[in-house]
Amino acid sequence: MDLDVTKTNRFAVKPMKTASLESFNHDGLEIARRKSKRREWPIREIALFALAVVSFKIFLFFEMGAAAYGAKIAEFGAGGPVEQALGWAMTLDPVSTWIVDGIRFGHW
Repeated sequence: MDLDVTKTNRFAVKPMKTASLESFNHDGLEIARRKSKRREWPIREIALFALAVVSFKIFLFFEMGAAAYGAKIAEFGAGGPVEQALGWAMTLDPVSTWIVDGIRFGHW
C-alpha cells in the first residue's frame, strides 16, 4: 500500500468560489440563494398598502356618514401635530371620492 502525498485526491472538497451565494438552513443543510445585484422598491407592497388605506377611508365614510366624517376630520385638524397628520391622511382623495360617488349614486 503505497501512499503518495504528492498526488491530488480527485474526491477532495474544494473551496467554493461563490461562497457568498450559499447559506445554511437552521438544521445545517446548504441552501443556494442568489443575491440580487441591487435592492428594488417593493412596488406591490406599496400598492397594496395604498389600496388598504383607500378602502379603509371609504369604509369609514359609509359607516359614519358624510357629516360625521367631515366633523371628525375637522376635529383632527384642530388637534396636535399627530392628529393633524391623521386628519390630512383621512381626507377623501379624488380616487376615494370617485369610488364613493360610484357606490352612492350607482354610476357603475
